[in-house]
Amino acid sequence: MAISNPLRQALQREAPVLGVWLQLAHPGIAEMMGLLGYDIVLIDMEHGPGSLMDTANMMRGVQRSGAGAMVRVPSADPAFLKPLLDQGPDGVMIPMIESAEEARRAVAACRYPPLGTRGWAASSARASRYGIDQDYTLGTARGLVIACQIESVRAVEAIEAICEVEGIDIVFIGRNDLAADAGHTLGLDHPDVNSMVDHVLAVARKAGLKTGTVPSAGRGWPDLFRDGFDVVLPSGDVSLLREAAKTELSAFAAFRGGGAGLQVRELSHGY
Repeated sequence: MAISNPLRQALQREAPVLGVWLQLAHPGIAEMMGLLGYDIVLIDMEHGPGSLMDTANMMRGVQRSGAGAMVRVPSADPAFLKPLLDQGPDGVMIPMIESAEEARRAVAACRYPPLGTRGWAASSARASRYGIDQDYTLGTARGLVIACQIESVRAVEAIEAICEVEGIDIVFIGRNDLAADAGHTLGLDHPDVNSMVDHVLAVARKAGLKTGTVPSAGRGWPDLFRDGFDVVLPSGDVSLLREAAKTELSAFAAFRGGGAGLQVRELSHGY
């Protein structure tokens, strides 16, 4: 029996898809975010501290909730992708794709032969429900959603060729790294950056691919959806927890009559 992929189903609805980043590597947070209603719960293994086992346990919580579990990997390294894919994510996000050849290698690492180069261990993998899903190798595995991140000027210059690579589902613009590479660190709304973002968006849409990115001060998630983006990930577990705590503590400081408002503590010692 083939396993349905809620992430692919969300993309096929032709409606805005909202996601959330997870960087604290906690299965309870992952499950809660899925239950709250995010379409995509993205587990960040590029910048987060979680191990493969942490990620597998987080996916259990996300997929139980009915949300799509996507994992951002550190790179397109097949040796890293192979054991991760065996754990059964609904999608993977591969950072810093800068050419069509890099995109082809990334897709190949996610597909079994003859479509790719992925090593076979489906008879014991969680992805096939430990061998219960007899359709996995030739069927379900092809449903994996693959997102390639465009994060450099070089990638923008090669975007037409990248979008021609078969197997890519989402072109996801990493605006922070793109801005930095263009010489505008933290300048996500710089005219040069917005021009590159709009160019990638137009090319990807013309190629029939889904598009995604993150908001900025000048282009919030509603603006990005109105501009034509399909997927936006505005917040993460860290930012949601931080901002909620700051709001509550500021209100408490005012109630207590502190006058100065929120006072953030300094660390008493190093990390």
